[in-house]
Amino acid sequence: MNAPADTPQSAPAAPGVARRGQPGRALRQRQRILDAAERCFIDSGFHAATMDHIAKTADVSPGLIYRYFDSKSAIVRAIIERHLENEGCRLVDEHDQSQPLCEHLLDVFECWRRGADPKLSAALLLELTAESTRNAELAEFIRGHDRLVGKSLAARVRREARSRGARLTAADAHGRAVILQCLVEGLASRAVRDPTLRRQTLRAALEQVIAALLR
Repeated sequence: MNAPADTPQSAPAAPGVARRGQPGRALRQRQRILDAAERCFIDSGFHAATMDHIAKTADVSPGLIYRYFDSKSAIVRAIIERHLENEGCRLVDEHDQSQPLCEHLLDVFECWRRGADPKLSAALLLELTAESTRNAELAEFIRGHDRLVGKSLAARVRREARSRGARLTAADAHGRAVILQCLVEGLASRAVRDPTLRRQTLRAALEQVIAALLR
């Protein structure tokens, strides 16, 4: 007997990445579960959110969730992967390098501040950072992704510095990319602590900092 259309035929290579050729209905179900899990994790934290809670929020049965994820840890990892990919792509997207880095940072901050993109949540970023202090496997996964983003961001820093007439060594670019990553993480915290902070207020300060980093 053939498996139902919404049943994954085999486990995906990584919990947060849809397998090529996965049926559309299965992909939608999987994304629906992840969306619900994100809301639960933001509202209750990773530990307090149960599989039953996630199932109720997604309006599916707990059994259906286990057809896509074999444990809550698998859901957590998929959520982290999806979140970090969205965060990283906003900063190093190769298809939108014409926009100044400052504007990219402001766009990310605005999404965090307004909660406009459920896949780019400042609260979730802070929650997963806290979770990584308790879970060594997740911590290593996050660090691996962080290193990739840092490498791409360093390349972008060198390109933008070159466009301003500055020549940075690879070591200089790496160091400044680290500072930018710290800045991004600080913006996430600021979006949570001060949601009244407006883009125009932040722009002048960011422009000064970035100008100093790119010379």
